[in-house]
Amino acid sequence: MEKPYLEIHTPTGHSQVTVDKPISIGRHPTNLVVLSDGMSSRQHCVVEREGDRFRVRDLNSSNGTRLNGQIIRTATLAHGDVITIGKTMIRLVIPGADEAGQVSSANGNGEDLETLTAEDVVDDGLSGPTLAPATLSGQALSADVDFEQSLEELAESLPDHNFGEHDIALINSRGQLIHEAGKPHAAGHRREAVDIFRLVMLVCFRSRTTDIHIEPRQDCYQTRLRIDGTMVDVARLPTQVGHRLATLVKVLSDIDISQRNAIQEGHFASRVPGGGKTGGSHRRVDYRVSFAPAVYGQKLVIRILDAANAPLRATDLNMPRWMLDELGNAVRADAGMILVAGPTGSGKTTSLYSLVRSIEVNRRNVVTIEDPVEIQLEGVTQIPVNEEEGKSFSALLRSVLRQDPDVILVGEVRDSETARIAMQAAITGHLVFSTIHTKDTIGTIFRLLDLGVEPYLIAQGLHLALAQRLVRQLCKYCKKPVKPTQEQREAMGPAGEKVEKIFVPVGCMRCLGTGFAGRRAFFELLRTTDELRDVIIRSPNMQEIQAALAKTQFVKLSQSGYELVAEGAVAFQEIDKAVGR
Repeated sequence: MEKPYLEIHTPTGHSQVTVDKPISIGRHPTNLVVLSDGMSSRQHCVVEREGDRFRVRDLNSSNGTRLNGQIIRTATLAHGDVITIGKTMIRLVIPGADEAGQVSSANGNGEDLETLTAEDVVDDGLSGPTLAPATLSGQALSADVDFEQSLEELAESLPDHNFGEHDIALINSRGQLIHEAGKPHAAGHRREAVDIFRLVMLVCFRSRTTDIHIEPRQDCYQTRLRIDGTMVDVARLPTQVGHRLATLVKVLSDIDISQRNAIQEGHFASRVPGGGKTGGSHRRVDYRVSFAPAVYGQKLVIRILDAANAPLRATDLNMPRWMLDELGNAVRADAGMILVAGPTGSGKTTSLYSLVRSIEVNRRNVVTIEDPVEIQLEGVTQIPVNEEEGKSFSALLRSVLRQDPDVILVGEVRDSETARIAMQAAITGHLVFSTIHTKDTIGTIFRLLDLGVEPYLIAQGLHLALAQRLVRQLCKYCKKPVKPTQEQREAMGPAGEKVEKIFVPVGCMRCLGTGFAGRRAFFELLRTTDELRDVIIRSPNMQEIQAALAKTQFVKLSQSGYELVAEGAVAFQEIDKAVGR
């Protein structure tokens, strides 16, 4: 059997070195692997053997050592793991090891708890993964590699093979079918622009991508995908190919192709085989297109509005049962306001949509006011905001109140007039949903007071406030168990009292090397009680509100998040980044 070795890929070439002794890596000539990469330190890291296993140790390098996209200090290596130092990639190859062996080694089954703690794995939260695992051995650092093959390998490495690239039909902004679903691509033949675009779209479908970024660079077009909130670099396209893709998207979106240095916007759609949440034989996916002038041309960003990736009902939100019961009671009420709080990108609108879908729209008149309308709800009247035409939230809300509504969804409470009208509607027999930008549920009360809403209106109108955050879930195939530190146990509070291990991201083919797969929301729910109403009416402060909530079933947002850490679903660092300490 051949000895394990390291595959070393640099911008200037490739080499191999057998791991039969500690392999020191860095810029200094005394290292066994000498790098010319400007991001490497003189003594950067070392790869060494421990019995029948391997590990990598960072030697206090200035720019850090990444293992499968995550910055580490010390970590165990498995077959196929990739160490990244600047533009240099080093892959461990163990001859005879199969993919299943790699996965079981990455899971660890708790064996690494003695040598690795949570402090040994550091996610800086600043720079995400730079390359997808399927392209690592193919070196997708420049545009002269076979990007089609890299994208094919990437698509095949991902789960969910319900359909292929040839099953994707493209529909222009006027609803006309421009490119029908065709035959499978013939092996050995180069793809046309539309087929390359279909291949990129297939990767998006299989990886839960929310945005496609096609960015012109000096010598190529960089293609990145936003997956679970993180940017992932998947391909570097030749400039000519990038131009053709941009032109194709403009034609689909009815955008002037002669303009090369202007802000342009549009939309188009695709049709793919149905099934899953959406049901039916086919499902339609909408795309919003934005071109913006950059140094080397127009940058293209495509927002993907795929209802199949969003929760359809409140029961799909994965919240505790008691919270779900409280929301169910509130949704069935005839009047009152339900506010969802959180920063931009925390999933507030998605949660509101899932609540609205729980309403019997055949028996109740449901109207929404949104900026913009992104996903269409069956049986619901949806009205877009247009400030230039005088259709602001407050103006439309006044008009809607004369339309005999039972339920009103206001996209956002952003000014005093909208807040006051919405609250008045909530106490005059309407069920009102909206979002607000605050840190937590208690902050919604102070925010409404700051907007000038009278305390008696808040006390009488506000029924529920729901705060939420979105965090990345750990990939179940490669997450690694570690011992929580004492500081982490203390931060986790009751959730960390009996926890012997938590999990950290590693990275594998199934999760694009990020260590994460999918996102998970966690919540904080405030229900107004008679005691809380009394506090609100007499100019409340934080201590009085917390004292009133102590007598109810109230769980802080951070505590809800740390319970997910204790379950092994989420990394500790994700909750830290989302809510702080």
